[in-house]
Amino acid sequence: MDDVLVIQCPDCESTLKVDRATGAVLSHEPAVVKRKLGSLEEAAAENTRRTERAADLFAASFEREKHKSEILEKTFREALEKAQKEPAGRPRSPFDDD
Repeated sequence: MDDVLVIQCPDCESTLKVDRATGAVLSHEPAVVKRKLGSLEEAAAENTRRTERAADLFAASFEREKHKSEILEKTFREALEKAQKEPAGRPRSPFDDD
């Protein structure tokens, strides 16, 4: 199975490449043709949609950062436990290879 998902946005028709494991967007190719707004009401609706999308993107980014700190904390705890179990020995010197 491929580790990268290729997704086409139903709203803006851009192409996204997303990593399956992390959910991170690897690349973004914008749509070839952009929509033109016909009226002030459409422009206001588009502005509202973009504002909501920005809020959603921020929330997703915040969740990723929160998850990242949990992973780093777990890794630190595991390394700390491993260091406490192993006896403190003499550190390896660069001259040990000679």
